[in-house]
Order: sequence, then structure tokens, then C-alpha cells
Amino acid sequence: MASYKISERFVRFQVCLFTEMMNNIKSSLNKLYEYCEGEKYKGWDVFDGLNSNIFKLSPFYRSQILRLAWIQLFKRSFINFRRIAFVPKGYNAKGLALFASGFVSMDKLEEAELLMNQLKGLVCSGYEGTCWGYNFDWQARAFYVPIGKPNIVTTVFVANAFLDYAEAKSKKQKAKSKKELDIMKIAEGACEFILKELVLFEDEEKPCFGYIPGEQARVHNANMLGAALLARVYSHTKNADYYEKSKKAMAYSIKALNPDYSWPYGELPHHQFIDNFHTGYNLVALKEWMDYTGNNTWKEELGNAYKYFLDTFWLGDGCPKYYRNSLYPVDIHCSAQGIVTCLKLKDYDNRSVPMAKKIAKWAINNMQDKEGFFYYQKTRWYTNKIPYIRWSQAWMFYALSKLSHECQNRSCIII
Repeated sequence: MASYKISERFVRFQVCLFTEMMNNIKSSLNKLYEYCEGEKYKGWDVFDGLNSNIFKLSPFYRSQILRLAWIQLFKRSFINFRRIAFVPKGYNAKGLALFASGFVSMDKLEEAELLMNQLKGLVCSGYEGTCWGYNFDWQARAFYVPIGKPNIVTTVFVANAFLDYAEAKSKKQKAKSKKELDIMKIAEGACEFILKELVLFEDEEKPCFGYIPGEQARVHNANMLGAALLARVYSHTKNADYYEKSKKAMAYSIKALNPDYSWPYGELPHHQFIDNFHTGYNLVALKEWMDYTGNNTWKEELGNAYKYFLDTFWLGDGCPKYYRNSLYPVDIHCSAQGIVTCLKLKDYDNRSVPMAKKIAKWAINNMQDKEGFFYYQKTRWYTNKIPYIRWSQAWMFYALSKLSHECQNRSCIII
């Protein structure tokens, strides 16, 4: 009888903790939702410094070095110079896609549809297939990307948002509507963009998809995200070409795994770093590829790489490390992707769901402002509180909506 009472008290205690945690997640998500709705899902971006109307009109804009320096100034400064530099808030296609997918997880399909209608108006023209890019000129070390030039990452996230919506709608009705058929055409168009505009090279065993049309940098998260989208569309259309190309692309990036199962960002000399959220991208993309194709060829590699991710990139309280060998900067994007990664790979490690909750708790307690938005980064000396709409708000909205959905649909009591 005594042991029964102790067991009953323990269960009650666990239920109380679970209820408190769920309330904290819902409260955080609601505050974030209210903030983003108030901003109409529009805002500044980490890399939007070149949208400055002052800088664009100056002769400095013609210099690659000065463009890169200007972007880095805006990216690294905790003081937001955007108002005085006349950088307008804007709609970011990737951000809108993340919000839309979050609404699907929350079963708010009408709100998702409103954002998808906006995304239809942001399609880049002049390229094969259907594609999206960023709402700012972007200067990287290796290349310059003007507004209107698409990239694989944004295109994949937008196509996935459309597919999330279509799949949720199909569960509510027996037959596919014209709207869902149109969405499948959009997703197939995104696949055609990847295959016709972004193949950097291909041989009998491997191709590699590029990040941006015309640029040669080989980046693993971009390549794997493209492969995962091809696999997802293959699961609907049974297009054998999508399957074969995606499998070969995955093989290319799997081969890049280090002996300790860490993943370098890319292949250029300055792309050899190993960081938190890009590793998360890779893990999720590989897991999705195997789910959509039914091919578990790389299950062992995925399990070992995920273990590396859990063991390497997190402090005990859920605080993210940015690099495998460095804590700073503590970045909200790592927290968001960490939640998503742990939920996606929950069947690979029993630490997964508790870890997702721990990451969320740390982010809410340490990175969320009383106004509802999430801060960008913490460094050793200061906190950058600029409320970036894509990098911070859209990602945390997406992650918390996924976590809330997970805890409502399965037992999350064990903490």
C-alpha cells in the first residue's frame, strides 16, 4: 500500500510538471504569435543590410569588399542601425513558409493559406521550374546574389510548406481538391528547378545540387535539403527520376561524414567548420529522405551522426553551442533547429523528446522578450535583441508549434 501511494504521488508530480511545461510552451507560442501577427509577419533580416536606401545610392555599393563589410556590420552589431540607414521591413519567403508550416501543425489551415497566397506572389522569374529567393541583395565571400535570384534552401522550405498544407487537407477529405493538385504542381516545379538549374556535377554514382544558380560552392545542407524534397515529391508522384537523383545526392553528402560522424558545412577551405544548426538540417533531411523513400540504407550513419549531435552541441540545461568546439555565439536558430531535429529523430534516441523540451525551456527563459519576440544571439559580452523575423521569430514559431503538437499527440509526461 505504501509503495502504491508513493507511485501515485510520483505520477501526480510528473503530471503537474507536464502541465506546467505545456502551459509555458503554449504561453510562449501565443505571445510570439501575437507579436508576429502584429508585425503582419514582416520584418528585418540578419543579412538585409544591403537593402539600405542610403548605401545603395552611394558609390561604395559597387565594391564587393565594402558590400560584405556593410552586411557584417549590420549582422554583428547589437545596435540596430536599420532605421537610420533606411532599411525597410519586408516579407521573407522562407520566413513566411516557416510560419505557414507552423500554422499547419497548429491546425490553423486558413491562416496558413493566407501566407501561401503571399508566397505565390514572391516566385522568382526567369528560371526553369518554380523557385524562391531572399528579399535582399546578399554578398557572401564566394558570390553576390541580387534580389530576384532564387536559392535551393528557400525553395525547399516554401515547397514543403505547400506540401504540409496539402497533406493536412487531404486527411480531412476523401478526394484531392483542385487546390491540392495545384500545390503538387508547385512542388513538382520546385523539383524541376533543382534538377534543371542547380546540378553542379553528376556521374554514375553521385550528383551534387548547388545553393544558387551559377555558383559552384558545394554545401551539404543545401544538397541534402534538395534531395529530401525530391524524395517527398517522389512519395506522391512515384517519379523514378526524383528518387534516383535524390539517392545519388544523398550518397554524395553521406560520403562527406567525418570518421567521428561530424559533418563539415561544405567543401571550400573556409567551409570546413562544423556547427549546430546546419548539422541539424542534414540530420532532418536524411531522416525525411529515408521516410519518404522507404530506403533505410543509411540508418546506421544517421543514428551515429545524431548521437554526435546530441553529445556535442548542447549544455546540460539545453543551451546550444554554436560550433562543436565553441559555445558562442549562443544563437536562437540553433535552439529552434535543435527542437525540430530532436522531434524528427525521436525514434533514434530516448533522450530526444526530453531534450526538445529542455531546449525549448532554456530558449523561452533566456531568449524571449516580454513583448513575445525572441532575441537573435548572446555573446560573451552582450545580448543582441534585434527581433529578426526569419532567423528568430519564424524559426521559433515553427519549432514551438511542432513541440506543442507533439506533446498533445503522445505521452510527453516523462521529463
